[in-house]
Amino acid sequence: MTLTVTNQRPAVLDPVHTIACTGDYDPTRAIQQTLVDPLLRPLSPHAPVSITDASGTDITGNVLDLIMSCLGDTVNTSNEPTTKELLGQTMVDFDQSTQLPVAELFAVQAGQKNKLLAPSTRVLYTAQNDVIPAAKGLLAGSADESAFFASIAYAYHPNTLGFWFQSSAAFTGFKVWLNQQIQAMASATVMPADTVRLLGDFASLSLKGLTESLLLRKDDFDGNDEFSFARLVIHMLMVYIGHQRGQAAANSTALDVGVLPFTVGELFCPRSLVLVNVEAHARATAAKVAGEWNLINQSLASPVKVVSNAALSKLTSLPRAAARAATLGAKQQPGQPGSRSAQVKFRKAPPSKLDLFNDITRVLRRMGKVNKSQNIFRTTKTTFLKANRRDPDDFNKPGRITSVQYMPDLHVYIDTSGSISEENYQEAVLMLIRIAKKLGVDMYFNSFSHFLSQETLLKVENQSMQQIWKGFRRVPKVTGGTEFKQVWDYINASPKRRQQLSLMITDFEWSPPTTRESHPPNLYYAPCSAMDWSLMVQAAGNYADSMQHIDPSIRQKLLGMVV
Repeated sequence: MTLTVTNQRPAVLDPVHTIACTGDYDPTRAIQQTLVDPLLRPLSPHAPVSITDASGTDITGNVLDLIMSCLGDTVNTSNEPTTKELLGQTMVDFDQSTQLPVAELFAVQAGQKNKLLAPSTRVLYTAQNDVIPAAKGLLAGSADESAFFASIAYAYHPNTLGFWFQSSAAFTGFKVWLNQQIQAMASATVMPADTVRLLGDFASLSLKGLTESLLLRKDDFDGNDEFSFARLVIHMLMVYIGHQRGQAAANSTALDVGVLPFTVGELFCPRSLVLVNVEAHARATAAKVAGEWNLINQSLASPVKVVSNAALSKLTSLPRAAARAATLGAKQQPGQPGSRSAQVKFRKAPPSKLDLFNDITRVLRRMGKVNKSQNIFRTTKTTFLKANRRDPDDFNKPGRITSVQYMPDLHVYIDTSGSISEENYQEAVLMLIRIAKKLGVDMYFNSFSHFLSQETLLKVENQSMQQIWKGFRRVPKVTGGTEFKQVWDYINASPKRRQQLSLMITDFEWSPPTTRESHPPNLYYAPCSAMDWSLMVQAAGNYADSMQHIDPSIRQKLLGMVV
């Protein structure tokens, strides 16, 4: 869609906002004031801002709805490009071609302001090269807070709300101010006992380490009562930043506190809160910084969220108790495609068995060898280093050496949700049987919908088609809705499964979440058989577009679909 914007003053969005602690909790007004009103500020006061689409329809009054449509739990592939085009035309610093979702618009703004390339498979941001130097720059006054924010956002993409403090002393200054404000409020109103208790726990935090992270809500409907701790602590942090900005402007001093709006949804209704010590980041090792933020992301992705009204709930308490976070290197995984995803095109016709066989073989070769698997690869060569078996005394006749190598196992996940018919399922299974027989390997198998069936090893080698089909029929076939993420989590939970070539057979009728998720590096996709190809291509295209913030190279993982 082509938008035409007239009489608009390019905006710089400020994430600092205040939502009252009294009355019903409704962040819509704050979203309007923070995101929409700055975009509709006229360049000339004598005429309003006008935004029209390609057909000439005035959509100025729909800006809030357009932005809100991109902040749901799944990526809105139809409105994301339009919203990015709108932001690109109305903001001073925004790249409308970014692969990051609209939910990370503040990160894009900060990155553009500091002239940073967008993160991708070839542009990697790390603690050593980006986060730590940005923290040192913020402490020295040679860089502003946006550079520090962008470095963390581009390196780790945490789905949370953060606040940075220059040091633990700066955080202590906030706690002193907070205590004064709470005492003044308590004289005029009755504070809930749970909130008073949690504020007492909050006062005991020191922020001497890299971060302190807290759970605020179980979901968007939790913790929204008047003067709840979740509402009060965010309100007071925002008010304190405004107060500090006023003092810094009056005294010409640098700020020692600020907001880190990693995602828009968390900015206005945060489920978690991360307090960041800039000085500790500047002095820490790269491994410690990377481990801290990887632990935070691991905790955010955990399905177990325990929020208590009796004591502060630490976001990272469970993973820290379980094990130390491992430092993750930013290497391209074996078997990973490069970054040509924007260049690939879909096939005009469904793939043949040979097309899929060639694609699977190519991926297996790229992944390399493993120590042990069901996929055995034997090679025989002649050599004079070994005696001839038939004539061992004749040194002029070479012998043969047979070496055994192991290729990665093949693990197939077939979509058996309600949109997949019995004919589609049968065609997909028969296609896999033929490919497995041609490869000469056994394979692991699961069916999935919004449930995942039990894993089964299906013997293919030296079996007839009928025998193999009977083996498939014995595997439980689950039904219901579609959920890819459970397959991702199932693969990521096992080092063995992460080394396998995982192949998902699906119709692509699923919308990825807007949050950052860990997509298995060796998971590839193939289309279901016996389905309308134009609809399949459309669904796969929508899925690939909405996966750009999770895996930019996803189009190259659509086996049999791209040329």
